[in-house]
Amino acid sequence: MCKIQLGPFLELHKNFQLCSIVEKFQTASSKGKQGKEKASPQGKEIIPCDFCLEQPHTAVKTCLTCEVSLCQAHLSKHNAKAAQKDHVLVEPSDNSSLQERKCGEHGKLLECYCEDDLIFVCVMCSIAGSHKGHRIITLKAEYDKELVVFSDTMELMQKNKSAMNKTLGELQKSENQLQLNKKTLDAQLSNLFKEIKAEVDQKEKQILADIQSSAKKQLSDIATLKKETEKKRDEAAKDLQDLQMLRAQTDPFQFLREFKLAQDRINNQDFSTDSMEVLALQLDQATIAAARSWTQQYISNLDSLMQAVHSQFINQTRRNRAAPDFRDHFHYQGNPYHIFFKQQQQQQQPPPMFGFGNLHFSRK
Repeated sequence: MCKIQLGPFLELHKNFQLCSIVEKFQTASSKGKQGKEKASPQGKEIIPCDFCLEQPHTAVKTCLTCEVSLCQAHLSKHNAKAAQKDHVLVEPSDNSSLQERKCGEHGKLLECYCEDDLIFVCVMCSIAGSHKGHRIITLKAEYDKELVVFSDTMELMQKNKSAMNKTLGELQKSENQLQLNKKTLDAQLSNLFKEIKAEVDQKEKQILADIQSSAKKQLSDIATLKKETEKKRDEAAKDLQDLQMLRAQTDPFQFLREFKLAQDRINNQDFSTDSMEVLALQLDQATIAAARSWTQQYISNLDSLMQAVHSQFINQTRRNRAAPDFRDHFHYQGNPYHIFFKQQQQQQQPPPMFGFGNLHFSRK
């Protein structure tokens, strides 16, 4: 027999990668019946812990280094090992999500970013791969740079939202002025026609009908502009809310991907505004005096005279368009998600819609 005396036993460390493979193999049949991926009541995918054997608990983190998902209990054991404290932990992800974070050439984690080619790379790519000699930074460094653009985007959307509210206020003011103009003209014309009712009763009805029709059309135009502006305001508020929610995202990979989608969506939206100015309008006293003194003659000339008033009413509105706030760097140039997932995005996303189709406004 061997008589060599051995010293005290060394502390054993669990090999999480090997253990994960063995346990997945042992529990494959039972998990196959139940289905590894389940859905929560809210419809969110539940990732089970890879180390729970009998009744898998819900994973709270996924270790990208070990390629395993861990529940709270196993996560504590995992983090208790000094050698594993620097492992990369992210929100629970399935295997397909993990593969997205790996280099297709070297199979390593995409932990770096190439500023020359604007794509995610692994450490091996920068040392011995096609990106050797390129400007390479960490994802965290690129994430910090993108936070500056993110902050500017938030500020930009806040200004666009404020512009929508300002335009709505101006449209409401114009609507009130148009209503006042109509009310004023109605009163003046009614008083005038009462004095010459016998001769101009039919003409009174015609003029008022024309003004009513014009007012209805112009009010309809203002209502349309209000509806369009409210829609743009709601879209801006929705985009702003999405950006505010995205601010809480701490995972650089998820942040960059979701922020790029938000940028593309914002770029494809039209935040221009159309306001309508309504000028104050009423009959002048000279016109009223002339009408009274020339009653008989006015009967024959009434049509041409009132047509001038009608024309002023039609032209009382003046539409102004304000361009949305714009910044050169708002259209993103270097987001790694833009290149890394470009093909997937083209396959999954429908063609972008720009503005409001063929809807155009004439300007004076």
